[in-house]
Amino acid sequence: MRRLPCTLLLLLAADPAAAQAPRDAVPVCESLVALRQLAARVGEDRVRAAAAVSSQPGCRLVPRDAIGAVEHRAMVGGAPYECLAQATGGCLWVMP
Repeated sequence: MRRLPCTLLLLLAADPAAAQAPRDAVPVCESLVALRQLAARVGEDRVRAAAAVSSQPGCRLVPRDAIGAVEHRAMVGGAPYECLAQATGGCLWVMP
């Protein structure tokens, strides 16, 4: 039982970039429809969404610091979605 945490620690230490990728990058979509399609395909899982984002048209990963304040909000099926401002103009939809 004690070997598992040690092994996990070694794996994270061996590839720190992979361990930090989900925190540093956010899956975003240009439209709420595209985001809902991505979310449905990955079961609302943010880590899986980050891995699958390249296969969804209109979606991509962006650095967390490249998106800003909330510009629009929408409730879909009881889940809150937000469109966050970006420096280049417009906003990008993010998973709740």
